[in-house]
Amino acid sequence: MNLKQQGMILKIVSAFATGLWVAGLIIGSIYLVLLAILIVIIEIPIIYIKRDHLKEMFQGDGNVVEDERTQLINEKASTMTLGIFIAVIIYVGIIILALRNSFPEWILTGYILIGSAVLCLVIYGISRIYYSRKY
Repeated sequence: MNLKQQGMILKIVSAFATGLWVAGLIIGSIYLVLLAILIVIIEIPIIYIKRDHLKEMFQGDGNVVEDERTQLINEKASTMTLGIFIAVIIYVGIIILALRNSFPEWILTGYILIGSAVLCLVIYGISRIYYSRKY
């Protein structure tokens, strides 16, 4: 069995385990979740044994899949998406908090939205510092 076939089998098993995990959480069946965890535990040693060949298994022949322009476009699009998403979360949180007299049961939701937006900004700042020092 060549590396491409092994990579495909690992992808299928991982997708199956993810499906079991999600189905177990939706249905509320602990047995499906435990089966998914068992599959992942069995898969970890196999991945560890093949760790030197993972790049060949999942990337193929080493052909260039993306060029620098595509990568730059993806970087700019993801940065803009993150900025818009954080702004929307903050605005919705502020609107919910502004309407706290009319909807007092939504106060916690507003604080959670603002807190999660701040957490996203902190993670973004830390990752920016990390990558600016790394590259």
